[in-house]
Amino acid sequence: MEKDFEISVTVEDTDQLLSGAWLNISIIQVFATALSELCFHDDCHPNSIGFMCPEMISATMLKSDADRILLYMTRSMSALSSKTFILCPYYEKSHWMLLVLCLSKREVYIFDSQQKKRNLMIKEPLNNAFRSYKRLGGQSKGTKLTWIPAQCAQQPGSLDCGYYVMRFMYDIIMNHGNSQDLTKDFSRTLPYSAEEINEVKDFWADYFMNNVEFLA
Repeated sequence: MEKDFEISVTVEDTDQLLSGAWLNISIIQVFATALSELCFHDDCHPNSIGFMCPEMISATMLKSDADRILLYMTRSMSALSSKTFILCPYYEKSHWMLLVLCLSKREVYIFDSQQKKRNLMIKEPLNNAFRSYKRLGGQSKGTKLTWIPAQCAQQPGSLDCGYYVMRFMYDIIMNHGNSQDLTKDFSRTLPYSAEEINEVKDFWADYFMNNVEFLA
């Protein structure tokens, strides 16, 4: 995320999180920030994970300012080129998914808690950003990304996708940060339990309460 980036979280946003309602983008932003700081400061967790901002890569931003987002994704790849995985929470058509970019393997894993065939708007821009990133490194070959649907937990309800994306990110960092084959190591299809979803809610709340600046 850009320097001095601020996230505004409203009372309505936190009510949605606590009540199990559909999640606004600010909740996902805070969660990704918390995980990023965990990776950076805690020696017990791998510093092999990077993140792209969910607001910057959302379908809404791709529609409104495609050139700027292409530049953002290219610069993010350059800045995070040493990372094993780049986690990209992605929102399109009222649905959250997690895209996991592995630059070294030229692969994108799609963690979709409602797996179905989708024509993702981000696919072409991310492919183009990868080509630009490779060209900046002086490489003209191997500039095509392979998109791979990942076997992952499937949500039972219609509003659960945001919580599942949070849990996907949490599990990858806690258990699979140094995975050599994410599709094999992350192969669960059963829904998450209430306890597993509450665990990421608690993680979010702990970080939020320790970092928030309340505004009247």
